[in-house]
Amino acid sequence: MLLHDVQTRVRIALTTTLTNEWGLFTPKTGTSHPSERSIAFHLGWHLRPMIDDSWDLDCDYERSGAAREASLAFGEGVHRAPDLIVHRRGRLGPEDNLLLVALSADFASNETGAPDFAAARAVQLRYGYRYAVWVDLQLREDGPEGRVRPRWQWSTLEEGPVRAEAEPVYSAEELKSITTAIHLLYLG
Repeated sequence: MLLHDVQTRVRIALTTTLTNEWGLFTPKTGTSHPSERSIAFHLGWHLRPMIDDSWDLDCDYERSGAAREASLAFGEGVHRAPDLIVHRRGRLGPEDNLLLVALSADFASNETGAPDFAAARAVQLRYGYRYAVWVDLQLREDGPEGRVRPRWQWSTLEEGPVRAEAEPVYSAEELKSITTAIHLLYLG
């Protein structure tokens, strides 16, 4: 699968997650600070139908004995499994490791132990994932409806970072269309 195909599928899954699961992200539901695990579950749920059945999609997956390795350090002294991976269970190498997703719910600089692009890239190199993406949703509380301004940064195993810096997942017009649809669905 080519990078563009993977990016398109992740983008569709993220859009579906935002529109269908908006209650997870809104302050007025009492869940103004959802965990990356919760978001990754829903993202994976919506990504699964777009990935060939020959691939396994796992959330918070830990390989046997790997959970404490320094290569899984997402922040100073914080060891955790990637938020979402597309792979073939029980196999190693780029032919069987397609995608690693690391999520950050709030601005990464404000979170302790939140993944960043460098950490995602290190895990990608350690386990040979063809593609890795760091997604920073940049969730904020703006009244009862909240706000999200997702950015992402991609990497390929062979060529490294696709762009030097994270970039918006959506153009300003696309984000406005998505948030308008969310407001119509959830806020009347």
